[in-house]
Amino acid sequence: MRLTPSWLRSDTSTEESDTGVYDVSGVTVYQCSGSGFPNSDSQDESRVDAYIPRSDERLLAVIESMETPVTVDEIADQLIEPARPPIDTWAAVHQHLQCEMLPALDASGDIEFNQTDGTVQSTVANTSHRSLHSFTFLGVVAITLLVPVIAFVSLSTLTAVLVSLVTILFTLWVVP
Repeated sequence: MRLTPSWLRSDTSTEESDTGVYDVSGVTVYQCSGSGFPNSDSQDESRVDAYIPRSDERLLAVIESMETPVTVDEIADQLIEPARPPIDTWAAVHQHLQCEMLPALDASGDIEFNQTDGTVQSTVANTSHRSLHSFTFLGVVAITLLVPVIAFVSLSTLTAVLVSLVTILFTLWVVP
């Protein structure tokens, strides 16, 4: 994971300490530990609330609109863009997604979230992909059954026309 917003690319190295706190170019990023925001205050929560969808359905709609698999970083970028808030706000949104919202959606089965890699796979995309295969299979079966039926009806119609033609010709030949 890059742990920086898309609009702020940096080549600075990431220092890791034993406490699970990472210092990325002057911004502290915390690992998930418990619920809520570490060292949070109401100002942190209110600035994150401005970017986080209020319902799981809205977050799922954002994820489904993206081509999955997608990273937590990309989801945070998608939620925040086109605004360019301070990196602390982006990091707080990222952490809220990483630690609370995405694990909850994973637990409910709405997405597949790999917390180690920070990747999200939409299960709706997998379902629609499977249903596409189901429709393809159903189409092949329908065509396989429809072709012999059409052939049988065509052969029956041709036989009826030939019998009628032979009967008419025989009647015209025999009757003076």
